[in-house]
Order: sequence, then structure tokens, then C-alpha cells
Amino acid sequence: MFVLSLPMLVGIFVYGPFVLDLFLHHRPPSRFLIPSGYVGWVRVEYRVPSAPPLPREGKYLLVVLDKDGTRETSADLPTGWAHDQFFYYSPNQRQPLSNAGWCKGGMIWGEVIGKDERSVTIQKFFVGNEDRFRLEVDPAGKTFSPCG
Repeated sequence: MFVLSLPMLVGIFVYGPFVLDLFLHHRPPSRFLIPSGYVGWVRVEYRVPSAPPLPREGKYLLVVLDKDGTRETSADLPTGWAHDQFFYYSPNQRQPLSNAGWCKGGMIWGEVIGKDERSVTIQKFFVGNEDRFRLEVDPAGKTFSPCG
């Protein structure tokens, strides 16, 4: 016989939809290859008819960025949840970049998704250390730093 306790029922109702959403809205992950040493905003334009589709590398959609941090593709921006990967790359090596949160040494920041006047879907994010990102979004340095 199976008996549900009150805390278990509350947990199912509170966390159940979130867990279900993770499974139902899963997407193929992307692997971003960023030119070695690049610091600044990355811009990927999706649904550009004249651009090639994104290739795959195993289970990953491969997004190889130009030296100026851009890429155009005819592919749609995948929606949903996935664990993307970010690398600095050069012809003979890849160096993983952390997307850890504040005060943890991350190198990937401020992802923004939107559309431009051509109805092209744009994905942007900043590549650089936390201090560089803070200066990028707050040049006067007036924003509180949680890192102390």
C-alpha cells in the first residue's frame, strides 16, 4: 500500500510542474567555439535565409564564431532547456570556458535573446571575466559587487 504524506503532496504540487517542464522542454545543446582570447559581445543571428544551417558535433549544435564574435545561420534558435558548452578555440586546441555564476570565475555573461527589425532572432552574450562584464554593463562602477 502506498501512502502520501502532506509534505510529499505539497512537494509534488510545488516542484512537479518545474521538473515536468525540464523534461518536456529539453532541446539539443549548443557548443559555442569562440576564437581564442576573444573578449566582448557574441552575436548569433538565426533564421537568416542566405546563411548555412548549424552543423552537429555528436549531440551538440556547433556554433563556430568568426573572429569578431558573430555567426549567421539559417537554423531556428532552439528553445527549451539544455546544458550548452563554451570553448575558446584555435586550430589545434579547445579550452573550456566556465559559465559559473557571480564570484565563481565565470567567463560567459548576460545572455539576451530578441528579434531585430528584419525579424531575425538574435542571441547575444558577453565573453570575458566578471570584472570586464561589470565594466561593460556599468562603466561608472556604481553597481554593488556581491563578491566583496
